[in-house]
Amino acid sequence: HVFVQAGVGGIAAATAGHLALRYGAERPRFVVVDPARAACLYESARAGHPVKVAHGEPTIMAMLECYEPSLVAWRILSRVADAFMTVDEEDAVSVMNRLARPTGSDPAIVSGESGGVGLAVLLSVARDPALRETLGLTAQSRVFVINTEGATDPERYAALVGLSPETVANTSNERG
Repeated sequence: HVFVQAGVGGIAAATAGHLALRYGAERPRFVVVDPARAACLYESARAGHPVKVAHGEPTIMAMLECYEPSLVAWRILSRVADAFMTVDEEDAVSVMNRLARPTGSDPAIVSGESGGVGLAVLLSVARDPALRETLGLTAQSRVFVINTEGATDPERYAALVGLSPETVANTSNERG
């Protein structure tokens, strides 16, 4: 399973397209993640064609705040993505905090508001038996999540996480 966040869809399409070409029918299941407040790919999947969504309340996931999919990306994703899902604001912030304060021997990771939303959706799926079954996610599944950004706005990161990006990075280096 691969969980990748999407704005207009470029990174998601490049990743999904590569996996489809490389592995063919044996490719991993691919899940595209949109912010709930800017879900142009999710809505396009529901409609079956590219959809421009209305600008509403801004999302905290500013790097993913896109209201119209790339037509090139949509062409790829409409053929090879297995699921399109959305993530809420609070789940994006929750995953930032989870990555900054890991358990056990896991390293701390500085992940911005947009970067970790693939993990946020994976955690949602893991908690929901119906979604796990729909996606075929089991205890034996191998999962790949792509984090595309660190703290692009260090002040906002500190406000949301309660720690500076430098503190989190130094914690990771100390655990290293």
